[in-house]
Amino acid sequence: MPILVDRVCKDFGPLRVLDDVSLTIEDATFVTILGSSGCGKSTLLNMLAGLTPPSAGRLTLDGSNVTRPGPDRVVVFQQAGLYPWLSLRDNIAFGLRMKSARSIDWARVDELIEVMGLKGFENHRTYELSGGMQQRVAIARALVMRPRVLLMDEPFGALDAQTRHTMQQFLLGLWERIRATVVFITHDIDEAILLGDRLIVMSARPGRVALERVVPLARPRHWDMTLDPEFLDLKRQAMAILAA
Repeated sequence: MPILVDRVCKDFGPLRVLDDVSLTIEDATFVTILGSSGCGKSTLLNMLAGLTPPSAGRLTLDGSNVTRPGPDRVVVFQQAGLYPWLSLRDNIAFGLRMKSARSIDWARVDELIEVMGLKGFENHRTYELSGGMQQRVAIARALVMRPRVLLMDEPFGALDAQTRHTMQQFLLGLWERIRATVVFITHDIDEAILLGDRLIVMSARPGRVALERVVPLARPRHWDMTLDPEFLDLKRQAMAILAA
């Protein structure tokens, strides 16, 4: 069953950050949520993760209220948050070790190292990895838990332009393989349209759903599509909302 966001509001003291947000996110879809800074998009992601409760409304997964974090939902943040004293391999296995130190699925860990293009770096420490490689480790650490939903909060926002482009292409290819449900937060219009099956554009604070569209681009995706008329038309619609 889908994720349901039903008339959700979020207040921090007297400040309303989200107002009457309703969404349905189907299984195995890649949904991008686009908005300017302060519109509440990361707050919405934190509520989906069960890290913070709504002030009004409800969020459900498979019909059950989301009230706390769970292994079915894993978050990838902008900063990779790796443990510098652990090797790449042990960083990926960290969640499994916390779950059961005696039954770590090392075959799954090594499979993800291969999938992520990190083979040969298993014993490297964080400081020996590039920014893009660190984010691949963070994504692998999330996927090794086999989550139903991957929640990504501007995961490429701290990367330089070239590395960000490379990671976008990498994520496109990865999603074709795993087909997990992904909710991806960004303030980059091109990134939001290129990656997503569905695009959600949030208004300025208090955040509301200002635009919801199916992205009319076939998969697999590639950067040449950013010049397609359908891409540019959707980009113009999103820009008009963000500029309002």
